[in-house]
Amino acid sequence: MKKVSLFLPIIVSLVLQSCGSLKNAKNTEEVFWVSGIKTECSAGAGKMNCLNIYKGNNIADATWEFFYAPIEGFTFEEGMLQKIKVRVERLNAKDVPADASSLMYTFIEKIESHVDIRTYLAGEWNVTSLYNKEFNETTNAPSLTIDLNKNRVSGNDSCNNYTGQISNVTSQSLKIKTVATTRRMCFIMDVANSYNKALGEINTYLIKGNNLIFFNKEGKKIVSFTKSAKKELEVSLGGNWIATRIEGAPINRMVKTPRINISLDEMILSGNNGCNNYTAQINKISESKIVIGQIAATQKMCRDMQVGADYLKMLQSSVSFKVKGDSLKFYNKEGIETISFLKVVK
Repeated sequence: MKKVSLFLPIIVSLVLQSCGSLKNAKNTEEVFWVSGIKTECSAGAGKMNCLNIYKGNNIADATWEFFYAPIEGFTFEEGMLQKIKVRVERLNAKDVPADASSLMYTFIEKIESHVDIRTYLAGEWNVTSLYNKEFNETTNAPSLTIDLNKNRVSGNDSCNNYTGQISNVTSQSLKIKTVATTRRMCFIMDVANSYNKALGEINTYLIKGNNLIFFNKEGKKIVSFTKSAKKELEVSLGGNWIATRIEGAPINRMVKTPRINISLDEMILSGNNGCNNYTAQINKISESKIVIGQIAATQKMCRDMQVGADYLKMLQSSVSFKVKGDSLKFYNKEGIETISFLKVVK
C-alpha cells in the first residue's frame, strides 16, 4: 500500500504531461502564400470563391491550390500576394459540422506582401500585332478577355467567338487549353486561323503599361495586345441616342427620327432608322475608333424610306466618333461627319 502511495504522484505527473503533450500536438503553425486572386471553386452543393494558397518558396513559378476553410482574423486583399503565418488546430470530430473542415485556421501574422502581377492580366485586350503583322485601329482585329476569377479566356478571333480554360498562370507564364469556337465561315479566315494557332502557343508574357505581349516556348513574340477602353467608354458612349443630323443636314421633322442604342457589354448597336429596326455587331472599339459589322434591318415599307436608307448607309461607313457631354458624332474614313446624335435622358 505504501508502494502505491509512493508511485501515485509520479503516475499523476506522467498522465498530466501526456495530456498536455496530446493537447499541444493538436496545434501547429504553418506558413504559406495567399494569392491576390480568388477563384471560383466547387464546395458542397454549390460554387463559391476560394482563396488560393502556395506552400513553396518559388513564388514566381507558384502552383496554386484551392483553400476552402476560413482563416479567422485574416483579411484578403485583392491584387496583393500575402505571406502569412497561421495556427492550425485539429478539432474533435464531434464538434465538426457536416461538410466542414476538421482543421481550424487562425491568423497569426503577415510576414510580407507585394503586388500580385497576375491581376494586371485581367480585363479586355485588343490585338495590335500577330506574328509580326501589325493591326491598326480600323482593322477587325481579334480580341481577348481574361477572367482570372473563373480561370477563363474568351473573345473574338476576327470571325468567330471563342472560349478557353486557363490551366496555369504565374507572374511570368500563362497556359491556355481547351479552346472552343463557333463555326461561322468568313470570307477571309487567315487572321482567325493565325490567332487560334497563337493561342495554343502562348507560354510566357510581359506587361508594359497598357500593352500585353505573349511569347512561345522559344521566347519568340507571337501576339501583342493593348488594353481595351470599353469600361470607360461604356459610361460616356453607352445608352440611347437620337439622331439630329445626317451628313451634316438636319433631319426632316415630318419623319420619324432614327435612334440608336449602344451596348459595349454586348458589343452591339441596335435601334430604329425611322422605319425599320436594325442591329449590328461592334467588331472593335477604342477611345475614338469603331469597326461596325454588317448592319441587318427589318424590311418594313414606310411612306418615306429615304431618311432611313441614308441613315443606315452613313452608320455603316462610320469608322470613328467623338463624345462630348450629351453629344455624339460619327465620322467616315475621310474624317467627314456622317451622323450626329443627342443623348436620350430618362
